[in-house]
Parts: sequence; C-alpha cells; structure tokens
Amino acid sequence: VWGLDVFFHARINNSSINIFLAATFEIIRKLISQKEVKMAQQPLVNRILTLVKHPQFTWWIGHCVVLFCSFFYFYYWITFRNAERTSYYYTAYLGAMLSYGVVVYKTFGTPHPSWKYFQKIHKDENVFYLGLSVLWFLNAPVIVTLLPYATFSLFHSITYFRTNILPTFFPPSHQPYSGSQSSSTSSPYEQWANNMSRFIMTWVQRHYDQAMRTVSFFEVVVITLMLIWNILMFRLSFYTLIIYFFFLRMRYHMNQFSRQAFIELGQFLDGWLVPPSASANIPSYVTKAYLQAKSAVIWAGSFNPQRR
Repeated sequence: VWGLDVFFHARINNSSINIFLAATFEIIRKLISQKEVKMAQQPLVNRILTLVKHPQFTWWIGHCVVLFCSFFYFYYWITFRNAERTSYYYTAYLGAMLSYGVVVYKTFGTPHPSWKYFQKIHKDENVFYLGLSVLWFLNAPVIVTLLPYATFSLFHSITYFRTNILPTFFPPSHQPYSGSQSSSTSSPYEQWANNMSRFIMTWVQRHYDQAMRTVSFFEVVVITLMLIWNILMFRLSFYTLIIYFFFLRMRYHMNQFSRQAFIELGQFLDGWLVPPSASANIPSYVTKAYLQAKSAVIWAGSFNPQRR
C-alpha cells in the first residue's frame, strides 16, 4: 500500500468518516498481515524475486536514483565543483521519469495518440510531474527544480522500504499488528525491523504536512522566480515559463497545499503593494501593474478542471 499510512493519518474533522476509515484500514492491515505471514514461509530468494519482479520495485529504484543524485548534485553545488555535478542533475531526472513513467503506465496503460487517451491523462498529477521532469531534463540545470522531486522521493522511498523491503528480509513470525504481540517472542532482527518500521512511520506522519507546504512554496514562489531570472539571462526559453504556468494551474486546483501557498503569496503582495497597507514609497503605477497582473492570473486560473 504505497501511501495508505500517510492518507489515513491525515487530519479529518468528520468523526464518522474517521470511524469508517479506521475500520477499513484495520481490514486492509489484516489482509496485509496474512499476506506477510504467507510470504514469510517462502525462502528468502523467492521473497526477493517476488519483490524485484513487481513494477513497484522499479518505481522505488527511480526514487532512489532521484534521492542519490540530488544529494550529490547539491553537495557538488555547495563545494563549487561544477564539472562533476551536472551529470547528477540529469540522472536525477532520468530517475524521476522512470518512477512517474511506471505510475502513469500502470494507471493508464500503453500510451497511444488518441483524444480518449488524452482525456484520461490530462488531469493526472503524475502525468504533469512526468512531463515536467522531461522539460527540466531537456533544458539547462535549474537547481531549485530538484527540491520537489527529491522531497517526494524521500517520502516514497522510505515508505516503500518500511512496507516492502523490511518485510522481505525480516518477515514477521506472527501477526505483526496483533495487540497481543510480545517482543520476547521475536528475534533481535525482527525487533530491529519492527522498531525501524515504527520510527519511519512516525517520522513520516510528523513531517509530511510541513514538507508538502515547503514544496508548494518552492513550486509557487522560488521556482517561478528562478525561471524568470534564467529567462532574462537567456539560459531558458520563454516557453518553459508558459508550460510551468499550466503546471501551477493544475496544482492550484488539485492540491490543498498549493492553494494555500497561492493564498499566502497573494496576501503578502497585497499587504506590500496595495493601499492602505502599502508603503507610501510604492509608485501608483507599480500597484496598478500588480493588480492587473493579479486579475490576469485569477482569470487564467478560473477554468477549474474537474477531477477524475
């Protein structure tokens, strides 16, 4: 279950929905436990083969490539080793294309040029992130564009490690979610795996929301500013900003963290540029230009795509 824990532990105000989700989640956990016990009875080689043959393993490898290459790219960037870092940047996006390509393929099947297929994919976030990774791969490096991909890959990779890698190498000897579980009946390796699993799950629950807010801020503010700067420096073409605008429009309509980032940005700019809170030193033509630009952005984003 790729993102089930994160989804289940999200804040939900409706108590009846909470009860329903709790019951559903417990049923799924029991089914997973039965599968884990059955897997534990198989030899280690068979368990590993079952793991690596699944498309999700390829998806995980892609995220690991993104994490690994992003780390070294940022390291070489900090240490001013320009000649060595570029290859890591482009390899990271190859990993992103692999991961998102697997998801898109598993969701929509083999791509084919038809209007029906386009209607299926054009509202899917994974398709947009796949297309965006291709865009960044084909252009000059912009370091901040890696941060969202690296953040997503961090959460995906450690969650997969917890739910798939650990049970493969340290399978539970009994029902892992049973309330009567006793640590004395577990081997030291199994206890370590259980502790590691709980640590990862707790860490993800604690940091997921803040990480997504940070990613949304970077997507809405930092990356946009860096794209404009690189266009002015003739390092990127103007079409990259147009494509990125459509990406942000999709994120605004389909992601709560992105919507909040837009709202906070609008409130900040209104307070800075629009009277009466604006400074008296702000020329009136700047305020007028800002309001016109804001109206244009609101108009362009008002065509709300329907979710699938």
